[in-house]
Amino acid sequence: MTLQYLGRLDLTATLEVVTGLHIGAGKDAIEIGGIDNPVVIHPHTRDPYVPGSSLKGKARFLLEWAFNKVRPSGEAFGFKDEDASKLSGGGDVILRLFGTAASRDLWKDGPTRLIVRDAPLNKTWRDDTLRQGRLFTEDKAEVSIDRVAGKALDGGLRHTERVVAGAKFDVEIGVRLWDTGDGGKRDLQSLAWFIQALDLIEQDALGGSGSRGYGRVKFTDLTLRQPGREKHSLDNVFRSHRFDPAAPPAAILAEVERAARGLDKAA
Repeated sequence: MTLQYLGRLDLTATLEVVTGLHIGAGKDAIEIGGIDNPVVIHPHTRDPYVPGSSLKGKARFLLEWAFNKVRPSGEAFGFKDEDASKLSGGGDVILRLFGTAASRDLWKDGPTRLIVRDAPLNKTWRDDTLRQGRLFTEDKAEVSIDRVAGKALDGGLRHTERVVAGAKFDVEIGVRLWDTGDGGKRDLQSLAWFIQALDLIEQDALGGSGSRGYGRVKFTDLTLRQPGREKHSLDNVFRSHRFDPAAPPAAILAEVERAARGLDKAA
């Protein structure tokens, strides 16, 4: 298969935290009265941020379920050579978007399409929060309950740090497009499905403890464009579509094709 690079599109959005968000940083030491589970922070600014790996990983997780690609072992789809060897040339959406560890001899559909960057705090929200003397994070105390006594277990108190509701982060995702013999059609379809995955994230949760109410988020000011070109707003088209593994939503695909117009053979 001959690969022809067509160009790049930029997908940007504001990610707003609806309920406290916990993306953990790990902890080497336990402090009396301290936070048991701190959030990840930037080493220089000390601000919380959303790692690109967290956003990309959740989108992949949800799309693997949506495409019925989840392995019984729990391993990510595409990290076995047999996945790539069976699908190479077949336009697999998961492996095109997120990549595979399979050898190049087996996977011939080209490099990972997505570049999901770490999302920093939105500067306007950050400055307003500091000016008002408010904090970026909160300490959420939780307890384990003795099922017989109906009270907190001894030693069952834990503290989890969460980014506060209302926090905003700037999301930036680069999308590389290749012609794999179809003029770029399959890559544009794959991008449309990825944009639909942002709706799936809104319906699910980001970060840890989503089943306990953490990590509800929403995406606003979602735009797609070629670098330096006009922005195409996706706010009114990316939500509430039924997921169809046979074809991405027509409304999303139309906007993707419009934004990609002029990229060599694409669209």
